[in-house]
Amino acid sequence: MSKGPEDLSLAERLELAIKKLDFWYRVSLVMVLIGLAALSSIISMSQFYFHDEIGKNGYIDQVIDEETGTKILTFVPYGEEIFPAHGIVILYTTQVWLLAGNGVVIGLLTFLFLWVSHRGNAHKKEFESIEGQFIRQSYLLNFETSVPEGDNKVEKILNQAIHVFPSLKEIQRKAKKKQTKIPYKINQKINGETVDAIVGTEKGEFIVKFFENKVSTSELKNLVNLISKSRDRVFRVLCVAKEYDDELQSNKLVDIVDNLPKYYRLDLIIEEEHGYSMLWID
Repeated sequence: MSKGPEDLSLAERLELAIKKLDFWYRVSLVMVLIGLAALSSIISMSQFYFHDEIGKNGYIDQVIDEETGTKILTFVPYGEEIFPAHGIVILYTTQVWLLAGNGVVIGLLTFLFLWVSHRGNAHKKEFESIEGQFIRQSYLLNFETSVPEGDNKVEKILNQAIHVFPSLKEIQRKAKKKQTKIPYKINQKINGETVDAIVGTEKGEFIVKFFENKVSTSELKNLVNLISKSRDRVFRVLCVAKEYDDELQSNKLVDIVDNLPKYYRLDLIIEEEHGYSMLWID
């Protein structure tokens, strides 16, 4: 039986709220675009058929009123007058005002489109910021205060990460009933680099890479470059090592990570004797 909103954790409820916001944001944009297209099509077609009908019987021309000397619009028929000239002029003027109204409505819808786009993006970034702060707190709480459980190092870290990332929890829920462990692929190659585990999520691939030796800045950059060149969509990369070089453990770390050519999140984790500690949370 699937869980209701009241049974979800705070992280999962936040994830659900972001998904709903993103969905309605997209629906609003689509509705505005459909409205713009439909309105423009209707007005354009009415203009076309009106002028086509007028063109079959005559044309609108400007003439000078002999009494006042002002220019006025009049309908000039090709033959015998089919429509009253005054009525045709009214129809023509109506079409002009309709065209102007079309411009005003398009302007208003364009403003609505820009407003929805701006506010939608602002709210989405705000939710993502909250989610990022929550993930950071969950990381520290689950990774640094509990003992990992599992049959191997991959399962141990995934069992910790599942309490931090709702997308991993969702994968476990969708797994077969008899399968209590989160499904993952081991020893996968990405552009020649072997990673220890990959979990496919809705947001992209969740990748875990263990380093046996001390991690240098060049090794980290090389890993990031290779994964960034992959055609697969990557959600997050966890680098786990017992030791990192002095540069990565100094105040230079912020600049190093910020300058890495990546589009995904990167976390640096220190593997200790009875658990983990966080060096960097992206």
